Amino acid sequence: MNLFAPDYYVKSFKSINLQRLHENGIQLLLCDIDNTLVAYDEVFPNQDVIDFVEKLKENGIEVALCSNSPSARGEEFSKHLSVSNAYTFACKPFPFCFKKAKKDYGLKASQIAILGDQMYTDILGGNIWGLYTILTAPIAIKDRKITKVFRFFEELLYGYLEKKNILKRGEFDD
Repeated sequence: MNLFAPDYYVKSFKSINLQRLHENGIQLLLCDIDNTLVAYDEVFPNQDVIDFVEKLKENGIEVALCSNSPSARGEEFSKHLSVSNAYTFACKPFPFCFKKAKKDYGLKASQIAILGDQMYTDILGGNIWGLYTILTAPIAIKDRKITKVFRFFEELLYGYLEKKNILKRGEFDD
């Protein structure tokens, strides 16, 4: 297993196959915010995000936010969604939010999925700690300055994963 390769690769959160999540025993989806659900400079969730969260919940999958963003950002964003928790300033790929989510929901790591747009934070962290990992293409090209540094290294990773026939950018599972 490559720690940077996701279990599931999608173009957008909107294209996630809920049946696939159920088949993998997922009961909780941890969602990154910036460039996963909305662009990093959007303050509030849009209707697509609201509908996505509602659809997950209607289908028996609990939703929480798990973001490296400052607490104020994550907490304000979560006020407009029916999510049960907002793990902010999560310091992904470190295990803090993953361990807290396991404890808060009484779940095994294998019952939790992480949805994010970055290999070095969301996918690496989720894979190290045994979560089901979902990589989505970034919503916007613009990023925070620190994220741009990670994107540079992510380009190298895409090249490596493509060469090994593990993952090809733009060839989505759904």
